[in-house]
Amino acid sequence: MLIADSLKMVKVKAVLMNAAQMQQIMVDITPYIVSVPPEKLQEGGNPQYPAALLFLLNHFAKAIMSQLAQEVSRDTLAADPIGILAVTVFATPELYYNGHSLIDVLWAKFHKVCPVLFGITGTEKSAAGRARLGWRVDGGSEVSPQEHYDHMTGFAAGFAAITLRDFSKSKNKSPAPVHLFWTALARIVSTPNNEQTPTHYIVLNNMLKHSVPRFIGFYGTAAIAALRTACIGFPSGGGPQSQSGTGSDSTVLAVQALPHSWKKDLNLTL
Repeated sequence: MLIADSLKMVKVKAVLMNAAQMQQIMVDITPYIVSVPPEKLQEGGNPQYPAALLFLLNHFAKAIMSQLAQEVSRDTLAADPIGILAVTVFATPELYYNGHSLIDVLWAKFHKVCPVLFGITGTEKSAAGRARLGWRVDGGSEVSPQEHYDHMTGFAAGFAAITLRDFSKSKNKSPAPVHLFWTALARIVSTPNNEQTPTHYIVLNNMLKHSVPRFIGFYGTAAIAALRTACIGFPSGGGPQSQSGTGSDSTVLAVQALPHSWKKDLNLTL
């Protein structure tokens, strides 16, 4: 298990920095950086990257996701130190390829396990639809709805903790710029009523629950307008029905309750 304290961070970075020097085996990095056009990556020749470093960054990303699923699903406040560890590692210039972070390795895992962050929809009432929503299969069988929702809780809180980081005082640039949070939020709240699922509301709730001060810090009044849309406008159509097909899901009520908690705890009125 990763623990995002300063000693652990130093150890993790030391191992990765050592791997960066192991250049006996190199691989084409083009398939692993999708946020940059291949032609840009190929400027200056064949884009090669240390295979050992790519291997370790991939396992580091897996460990981040595992901790989000296991620990943050039970305590969303635990997401913050994990987010710090993730962005610190992927912001390290010595681990870049030609000025580009390898954080796409982490985003690929988010895309697989929490697709609604990327605008993917599906029904929870069919196996194919559940698979589209990142419903995990364990031992040949789907996990229970509660376990799925627990995982979504951890991944959503982790995504917020990674993307809502202030790099204004850092010499490094953020590998996970804040616009990724805004874009994911926009994708979710743009989901038509007939495509909304409890998964959308679980992810929305846990993206926002502990993120409001930082979100407003980045976007100001635009963030308040976005929060109003997410917590008041988005659920106004009634949200998804429960899996039994009757009634509004309780996950909708959780999102609708967020403004009340912010008013009480943060003196924020939407």
